[in-house]
Formats: sequence, structure tokens, C-alpha cells
Amino acid sequence: MSPAGGRDGDAGALAGPQSVAPAAPAASEPAAAEQPRCRPLASEPAIAAPGSGPAYVLVDAVGVLRIDDGAVTTVLPLAKGVDAGDLEMTAGPDGSLWLSGWDGVDVMTPDGRTRKVHRRRGDSGPRYEHLIVGADNDVWAVTSDIEWQVVHYDGARWRPLRDRRQFAGKYDDNKFAGLAVAAGAVWVASWNGMWRGVGRDWQPVEPPPGTGILSLWTYRDRVIAGDGERWFLREGDSWQALAWPSTLNVRRAVGEVGLVAAPEHGKAAVQLAAATAAGCTVASEPLAGSRIAEMTVDGAGRVWLATDVGLGVVGGDGRKLAEWPFGSLPGLSGRVTQIAVIGAGPSRLPSGRPGKTWEVVGRLKTFKQARPLAGAAVELCPSPAGDDRCPAGPSTRSATAAVDGSFRFADVPLGDYSIVVRPPAGQEECTSPFTVHGHWLKPAGDCPADGPRCDLGELTSCRPFEMPPPH
Repeated sequence: MSPAGGRDGDAGALAGPQSVAPAAPAASEPAAAEQPRCRPLASEPAIAAPGSGPAYVLVDAVGVLRIDDGAVTTVLPLAKGVDAGDLEMTAGPDGSLWLSGWDGVDVMTPDGRTRKVHRRRGDSGPRYEHLIVGADNDVWAVTSDIEWQVVHYDGARWRPLRDRRQFAGKYDDNKFAGLAVAAGAVWVASWNGMWRGVGRDWQPVEPPPGTGILSLWTYRDRVIAGDGERWFLREGDSWQALAWPSTLNVRRAVGEVGLVAAPEHGKAAVQLAAATAAGCTVASEPLAGSRIAEMTVDGAGRVWLATDVGLGVVGGDGRKLAEWPFGSLPGLSGRVTQIAVIGAGPSRLPSGRPGKTWEVVGRLKTFKQARPLAGAAVELCPSPAGDDRCPAGPSTRSATAAVDGSFRFADVPLGDYSIVVRPPAGQEECTSPFTVHGHWLKPAGDCPADGPRCDLGELTSCRPFEMPPPH
């Protein structure tokens, strides 16, 4: 059995920014000063300021970048063939960095030494996901297989403590939904509800009223549960409703300083609000790009944002503090899959540099007749291009294929791209709905490092979904 599908959206919102545009001044009066932005963090009780620490950024085809004291270094290069999207990166309270993937779990200590604390046996066994690191000898995780288990690492070995069959309820194919560790207990959410475990004692917990399948966060040793439309803070044995920003993207980042960030739909910006207090909501200044891919809140109240075209930082009041397009920092050559910040993060942010660009050329031909696809509209889009729509942005390019099928894009920076091809009307080879036209481009690997021109050669369009085997 499976639960009925729900809306992938948010409902309920805080009031907008608490500032009012002043009336136009009389001619004899001086212009009114700009009203200051409200500050969500002012509504939340202050905590002791953490010390500064590095920020870690996981970049596809590169590895983990360390940003600290204005410098950027690659501290954990990715092995060949490893997809950064298959790795999970978690920071420990002592500044260690935990990486979990298909080959096991690795730990990098603050001094840069690495060790493996779990190794999968060959190609068998699940991956450990949703790591929560309390200490070197207190780590919780969930296995990635269908018969998922909650496991614990005590510094010597990983022990399975509870499996999905022990979270029984309405659904036979009970899926995992969330894991949290707070208030001296382990909290698990699944399709069948929520449980709280202390030692060997596990008890079901009544979920917040009117909610569906829950995601879990923690905030100052308290549990927050939400279903994409409503969010609640656990206070004793009851749930307190929260007023978080309403956006079409259900992802959130919650910082211990008391700031919650929610990405806006269709733009590289976030809505910022206090984590538990009712107060103002601030829309951040937008970064370049069309969407937020990853984000985290550091101990200084700054939000680190990965977009489809780069990386940036905004302050707790929404003002943009730094922005680095792909190619402007060493190693920042493409898709950022995860961000982790230690403490208050770097006290000094690095300066960017002009990135390398290429002239990208290629020639389109059809699959069946191998004819030039003349007149096709060709777009270069930050990847992925949803529904073949190419969002406007600094790295988006467009061209029309010439009579010989050739096309050209100028000044293409580093990044991850989709090449979207729209054949002209009347092309019989391209009229079937069962053909595909697009291609992929990653200049860091597909273009010469020492030359300004990147020739993609012949690209076959109007091809079937499943290509025939080679002769």
C-alpha cells in the first residue's frame, strides 16, 4: 500500500517585510531616508556566538573544497567515476567532516587527516544516509535499502537498532521520511507515523494535528516536524505551530542562530524568517541564476547558497554578501551538491577571479538520414532545463543552426549545461513524439583547458529514446 499523493507546495506564511514606503516628500522637505530592513534574527533569543570555521563545498567531478580565511583549496578530491550526487556530507560538532557514499563512510578531522569508519563489502550492502553526528562515538544514520534500518555508530562499530517492520502501521511498504536526535531521544518519521526512542524503549508519538508524512529538523535540541504546508516545534508533550515562509519549494535550512531560509520558486533567492518567533519575513537579494540547488545557515546567521550557475552568501537581513560564478574560485567548476559550514564560518570570504570562457561550436544532424538539421533553434541552458524550458540567466545562450547544421555559442563559462534542440517545423524525421534532441555539456571535462575553442563535433538529434546497439 502507498499513501495518496499530496501537493508539493507550501501553505501559510508570515507577513511580508515590516517596512512601509513613505509618502513622497513635499518639495521643500528633504527626501526621507530609506527604511531599514527588518531583521528576522532580532526576534529569536540570542545564543553564544560560535567561533569561526571553514565552509566545505562538494563540487561534482572535483571533490570537497575548503573555504577558509579568504583561501580555497580542494581537500578531498573525488575518485574517478564517483558522482558527487551519491555522497552525503555532514559536519560534526568538533569540526570534523563526514562523507557517506557507496564505498562507505569517511571522516576528515579538522587537521585534514582522513579515516574510514565504515566500508561496504564489495558491491553489496546499503549506503548509510541522513547521518547525524553528535560526537566521534555517537553517530546515527538510516540505511538506504528497501528494508531500511536505523543504525548507530559507537566509535567501534555500527549497530542496527530498529528496522522498518518495527514501525508498523497503515502502509505495508512503509517508507522512511525523517530522522532527528534531540531532547535525549531519537525521532523517526515514516509513512506510518512518528516514533521516539530512548535506549531500547520506542514509543509512537502523536503527530501534529492535520499533518501528513513528516520531515524532521532539529533546532536548539528541539524537534521540528513539517509536511510541506505546516511546521511545528515540539514543546514538552505538545506541538507549537510555527510561521515559516511559504514558497513552492518545500526545502528548508534552519540555523541554530534562529534563522530559517526557504528558496523561492523560479529564482535564485530565499525567504528569511525567525525559526520560532513570529516576526518579519525578508526576501533576499537575488543571486545570478534561476534556482537554489543547495543551502545552509552558518553560525553567524549567513545563508550559503548554491545556484545553477555558482555559489553565494547572503546575510541574515537578505543582503548579498558575496557571489562566485562557476570558474571564479579554484575548483568551483560546476554543480555544487552540498554545503557544510563549521561554526560561524569563514571570517574572511575569498575574492573571485574572472573565469575561463570558450567559444562552443558544433554541428547538428538527424539520426535516420544523417542530414544537417538546418534552421533548428539551439539553446545552452544551466542544467537541468525543466520541460525543455531554458531559464534566462548569465550563462544562457541561443543560436540558430545554419544550412550545414552548425551553431556557435560565445563566451561560455564553466558550469553544467543542457543543449536544448528544437527542430524546425516540417522535419519529418523529427515529428515522432518518441525522439529526443538534447545533449549535455560540461566544459571542465568536455573542452580543452588550454584553448579558447570547444568543438563538440557532430551531435545527433531526432534520435529514438533507445538507441540501437552498435554494429
